[in-house]
Amino acid sequence: MYRMLIVDDEKNERDCILYLLKNCGFELEIKEADDGVEALQILKIWPAHILFTDVQMPRMDGLELIREALNLYPDIRPIIFSGYADFAYAKTAISLGVENYILKPVVPEEFTKTLSSLIGQLDEDQANMHMQENQKLFLLQYSLQLAIFGNFDKTKAEPFILEQFSAFRYMVMFTFKNDFLMHQSDAFFDDLRSFLTPEAVSVNISPEQAVLFVRNPILDARHFCTRILNHIKSTFLVDCCIAVTKPLPEYDSFNQAFSALEQQMEQRFFLPDTLIFLPDTTQTQRLENSEDDSELLPLIKNAIAARSRTLLEEYLSHLFDKYKLAVNQSQIYVKFLFSNVLTILYPAIPDDALCNFSPLEAMIANLYLQPDISEIIRIVKEVSKPVLDSFSAGTDTMRKEVACAISYIANHYSEDLSAEVLASAVYLTPDYLSRLFKKATGKSISQYIRQYRMEKAKDALLHTRKKVIDIGIESGYPNYSYFCQSFREYFGSSPEKYRQEHTL
Repeated sequence: MYRMLIVDDEKNERDCILYLLKNCGFELEIKEADDGVEALQILKIWPAHILFTDVQMPRMDGLELIREALNLYPDIRPIIFSGYADFAYAKTAISLGVENYILKPVVPEEFTKTLSSLIGQLDEDQANMHMQENQKLFLLQYSLQLAIFGNFDKTKAEPFILEQFSAFRYMVMFTFKNDFLMHQSDAFFDDLRSFLTPEAVSVNISPEQAVLFVRNPILDARHFCTRILNHIKSTFLVDCCIAVTKPLPEYDSFNQAFSALEQQMEQRFFLPDTLIFLPDTTQTQRLENSEDDSELLPLIKNAIAARSRTLLEEYLSHLFDKYKLAVNQSQIYVKFLFSNVLTILYPAIPDDALCNFSPLEAMIANLYLQPDISEIIRIVKEVSKPVLDSFSAGTDTMRKEVACAISYIANHYSEDLSAEVLASAVYLTPDYLSRLFKKATGKSISQYIRQYRMEKAKDALLHTRKKVIDIGIESGYPNYSYFCQSFREYFGSSPEKYRQEHTL
């Protein structure tokens, strides 16, 4: 609604204007003043869009009032109404930019036409201003999006963009469990800016995620986030996670700050019940010295091959406990690891239970879609249950000594290994351990050691740039010629040729 200030030292004249306004049906917020001095005081605290003023008034005339009002508000629209058809007044009014001059007594038709035209101009000005503001906002949001992904070139940016960038102090990330922002983005951020402060700009990252750039200081980050989450819950009836950065030193740090926010949000995978992720305050857990995952997977395979319920339960429990709160790990890696566990378990599912599960490819695809580690562990537990149930106590054939020997091989395969060395490590005689090992794994100790070393050598050839001679030494073959011969016998080609044929 536009604001209009009516200024005349004659009350009956002001009443006449009010009457005409009422009959015209214009919706205006109106104030009155007796003279220019009083009008100027009102204008200083109440910016009007339209100044409707007489010319001849005590203390300050209408022309001086218009001059002062334009100094305060260059966009104010003055209308003079006066009983003096004096050219000098008209000339001065034109020099001040006054386009509308109405003579007393006011003719209703002329008054309506003049005011309608002026309000139309105000509407057009506001529409143009709104369009310009939207264009600037779009350009700012686009520039912010470039900046957070590291593609912003400040040498080509407009000055107002750099000025806006330098004012931002924090970045706040919102992540929803569904595509809430696809349909609610505008309403959500309009409401949020109104709730918090207009000093913020939003950038959509995806239908589930967006970033809010905040200019005002955040004194208590946890209180700030809690307040926002409560408001979102009560207003939109949805839950979301929120992460906030440290204070931003400068806009060149937007890309690094965004990466930090993504890392904070990654912790949701391991902490599904947590909604607020603050910098440097989230619980982390480093993985302790234990079997490497590449060494644990063969142990799971061997436990299944030996139908050992005890060992399979032990290895799976170890894996579950290891990753429940390993928030420093990449969730992609964790999903890859557990998909490998599914691949190992799936063929061991008894035929009568297999109908209860989807095909392996579908289960792995579903695993990669899971939002947190607890769901992934649940899936693997469901698959492992019929496998474990099929292993009765009487078929638990892999003894702990064999499992320890396998673990020893995994940790010492680059060293000199033999049945004697392994037997000493598990406190059995070499002959007795050899018989237990063959029964449990279907391979002799020497066959198992060779297979393990060859697989390690193959992996190093395909995934590293190490020299072949170094790979041989690391795989337990200090003699280069013997390593090449053994590799050729096992895989059918030399290490160099194998690397060339199986890598791009």
